[in-house]
Amino acid sequence: MKVLLKVASVLVVLSFFTPFFAATGIGNGGKIPIVSQSLAFAAEDSNDEEATAPKSEAVWDPLEGFNRGVFKFNDKVYFWVMKPTATVYKAYLPEGFRTCLRNAFTNFMFPIRFVNNVFQLKFDHAGTEVARFAVNSTLGFAGFWDIAARDFNLKAYDEDFGRTLGHYGVKPGFYLVLPVLGPSNARDSVGTAADSFTMPLGYFVDLYVSASIKAGSALNSTSLRLGEYEDFKKSALDPYVSMREAYQQYRAGQMTGK
Repeated sequence: MKVLLKVASVLVVLSFFTPFFAATGIGNGGKIPIVSQSLAFAAEDSNDEEATAPKSEAVWDPLEGFNRGVFKFNDKVYFWVMKPTATVYKAYLPEGFRTCLRNAFTNFMFPIRFVNNVFQLKFDHAGTEVARFAVNSTLGFAGFWDIAARDFNLKAYDEDFGRTLGHYGVKPGFYLVLPVLGPSNARDSVGTAADSFTMPLGYFVDLYVSASIKAGSALNSTSLRLGEYEDFKKSALDPYVSMREAYQQYRAGQMTGK
């Protein structure tokens, strides 16, 4: 009973913030719409990929004034909304359970990976994605356990439409910081919109339900990465510039398979 009460209280907190995500249009996005993932990834990749990722082209940032304003807004969203909520969420739910939820959300995003592997003519990767989805949705109980990777050595081949466009030679274009979604560019913004059409759930449920699912994914992911963005800001002379460069390098590394 105590566990059920804890879970219920977390859901109440989450439902309170769901209208915020719906109002920002996140419910239609293909990618997981979280401040923590889009802002804190640099804390991981700036260390792991600095020596291996290829040197990327200089970032074209003609909208720097606007982007800096959105960056500050996203920063406030993280510290005023996401972090406090995720801290409470983390206190109630054990890490193992939250990791299982992350696995389930990853399994849920299977259509985006499958479609974009097909678009890039990577049919072997697309086939692996189908096998992963079948195994994890059954033996893995809706994807809560990544049985496909653990027992069958079937790893995910993460692709999105922004990477598909890059695969066919489309350049990143100008740098852009999106409200709540975080760092992007012209190509990846188009890709995010296109990816939204590959998610079947969006055709069967209303915006509020879709936004609730994505808000849940955002909250869960943030709870697993608390502290990364804070460390990143402390180590950066100009967090905006550091994030811009890290995003460019991160996407360039993905394009080349690094």
